[in-house]
Amino acid sequence: MKNSKPPLALRVFHLFLWLSVLAAMAYLVVPSLLQRMPPPPAVRVEAPALGPGVSLNMPFELVDQNGRTVTEEDFQGIPVAWFYGFTFCPDVCPTALSEMSQQLETLGPDADRLRMVFVSVDPERDNVAVMKQYVDYFDPRIIGLTGSLDAVTTMAKSRFIYFQKVPLEGDDYTMDHSANIYLTDAEGDFVGTLDDKEPFDIRLGKVRKLIG
Repeated sequence: MKNSKPPLALRVFHLFLWLSVLAAMAYLVVPSLLQRMPPPPAVRVEAPALGPGVSLNMPFELVDQNGRTVTEEDFQGIPVAWFYGFTFCPDVCPTALSEMSQQLETLGPDADRLRMVFVSVDPERDNVAVMKQYVDYFDPRIIGLTGSLDAVTTMAKSRFIYFQKVPLEGDDYTMDHSANIYLTDAEGDFVGTLDDKEPFDIRLGKVRKLIG
């Protein structure tokens, strides 16, 4: 009686052929399936959300662009517009300080009824001399504050401000940070923000309302 099974060599060949077909299908199909899968959610680090009326009048001690010690008491009883950035910033920070300068100019005499403050989150590079040159370029009425990294970090955290050092090539780095201008009233309570995506008239209206 003859054996009905094909020769061993033929069976091995068939097996190899099927494995080759499966491998080719996997090569073609799997990348297509992966492309259809949604990307993993981006990891975002943000400051906690602020709401109107939250007190931001926490103690701090920094130095202004003239080398004078400044604390929270220097802003008692007057509205303030706060921006946190750094002088090596390529775009967001010059835009914010230009906004502050334009607000001060547009307000005219009413500009004396509030303070515009720029706090450096890069005190490693932003010393007093650098800060003075930077803020004076935009408007000498803007108060530039810097200090030790610990002092800046403590102030920023107490006011729900996010910033982080981001390494670049070599020994260089940049800073990631909160981008809005924050408004506080005469009691040091949070009122709102100035968003550069809003029309200037809207932002100016917020400042006029702030100073009353």
